[in-house]
Amino acid sequence: MTGQALLAFLRELRATTAWTVAADDASVRWRLSGLTWQATVLVDRRWLGVEFEARDPATGKLVTYDIDTDLYDISQEGQREFAAEIERDIIEFLGNLRKGSMLRGTGGVLVFPLDGSWIRVVRGRFLTSASAHADLAVARGNGDYVVVR
Repeated sequence: MTGQALLAFLRELRATTAWTVAADDASVRWRLSGLTWQATVLVDRRWLGVEFEARDPATGKLVTYDIDTDLYDISQEGQREFAAEIERDIIEFLGNLRKGSMLRGTGGVLVFPLDGSWIRVVRGRFLTSASAHADLAVARGNGDYVVVR
């Protein structure tokens, strides 16, 4: 059943990290937070997703990134493989956050590994964009970075 690996991983995070990890009574909505970030993870029979935001404590600038199953009803048999891919991506994303592999740059930038690439997320004035890069140095570009904690 889709979502079971993600639920197990969230329970592991609650037991093994210093993060704040709280779930609602049905374990559908999980709220996680560290020193400079917060995330909401939804594990529903029809939808999976994570909404992540990191804030630069010096400037207050916020950058966000989401991974989700969009409008696809993952309870349908034809969407199971897609849902499993999204579930793996969410687990990898949170695992890389736990390992200290996620970087926050000045000016609303996040850089992190995901699915064999380095993802660069840039917050613009109105929209946030994401791009994939084979090399960390290219993904980082210019600027100073710190590990998201």
